[in-house]
Amino acid sequence: MINMEVLKQKADAKGLNFSALERRADLGNGVIARWATSSPSLTSIQKVAAVLECNIDDLIIKEAV
Repeated sequence: MINMEVLKQKADAKGLNFSALERRADLGNGVIARWATSSPSLTSIQKVAAVLECNIDDLIIKEAV
């Protein structure tokens, strides 16, 4: 699952709201907001991480094993 708080912080640091981030990552409207309740595809996470210039690991919640 995506850490929405970290995602928002990273987007804010780039001066992007979720709508602008979705456009730059070539995602549909409202896709990122839905990540709060559903799991995104790996491709979508990769696109967002590329725009935010971060690693995918930075955006996901790590679960204890």
